[in-house]
Amino acid sequence: MYKVESFFKQYFSLVLLFGALLGLSVPSIGNKLTSLVIPSLFVLMLFTILKVDFSKIKSSLKNPLPILIAIFLSYIIIPAVLYYLSSIFNFTNEQKLSVLFSALAPTVLSAPYFVSIIKGDVEFAFVVSILLTMMAPFVIPLELYFVFNTSIDISFVEIFESILILVFLPIVIIFILKKVAPNIISKSIHIENTSTSLMFFIFTWALVSLNAHLILDLNTFMYFIIILAIVQEFGFFFLIKNISKRFFSKKLSKSLAFSVAVKNTALTAGIAIGFSNDLALLSSIVVIIHVPMFAYILWKRENI
Repeated sequence: MYKVESFFKQYFSLVLLFGALLGLSVPSIGNKLTSLVIPSLFVLMLFTILKVDFSKIKSSLKNPLPILIAIFLSYIIIPAVLYYLSSIFNFTNEQKLSVLFSALAPTVLSAPYFVSIIKGDVEFAFVVSILLTMMAPFVIPLELYFVFNTSIDISFVEIFESILILVFLPIVIIFILKKVAPNIISKSIHIENTSTSLMFFIFTWALVSLNAHLILDLNTFMYFIIILAIVQEFGFFFLIKNISKRFFSKKLSKSLAFSVAVKNTALTAGIAIGFSNDLALLSSIVVIIHVPMFAYILWKRENI
């Protein structure tokens, strides 16, 4: 088991890359895996919650400024910049809608897991991911209507059901296990790398499959979309990290950068696909960009 764990820890990014390649090469199978996306994220959240020290949550809340900055960057600055770039590229309104929809995604729910890898502030990442996710059902429709005068019928019930399943249920389960069966917690840590790698593999394959035919059609528009995806993921990560370290500790600055720049485009892709593949396009591309981002995180680790 140790050798298996060591393999998945060392080659985690290759597992994600393999999932993305399968999504592009055999999307017909990947489309059948979409029903496993939520269960996969649920398992990931269980391991994510294990990283959180809830006794430190209160101290994060006592310093609201970084949290407010994260909200402002996530729901104002990043969407505004990406929308402006899409205008420069002369995108159509529908294409701009896809860009803005992806840019409005909340923090990826596994942020605390990766922030722990880079030795950042796990509790801060947890608070930000929860707040942005809770705000998403209200903010996304409001901003889309404000910019495009377009009403997208997003089911609040479905979003909150997802939040309940992917956030609050794992918290309750971990709390109960820590109280009544701590030995299960200690044993589960030994399969953390294997489990998380397999779960990421499944939903990467499933989500990339959604727009495989468009992604493989590398026309000028697709090149622009890829540029925007890289800006959304890598560009803002390095920009926010380098600017925020002038004002905050290194630990907090890299946590802020990851929590803001690495968005839950799996969520927006899942919502968007109910309306059109075009609306889900940039979100699907960013899911692929997650692969080199996570590879970078695993490579650099605490040296970030």
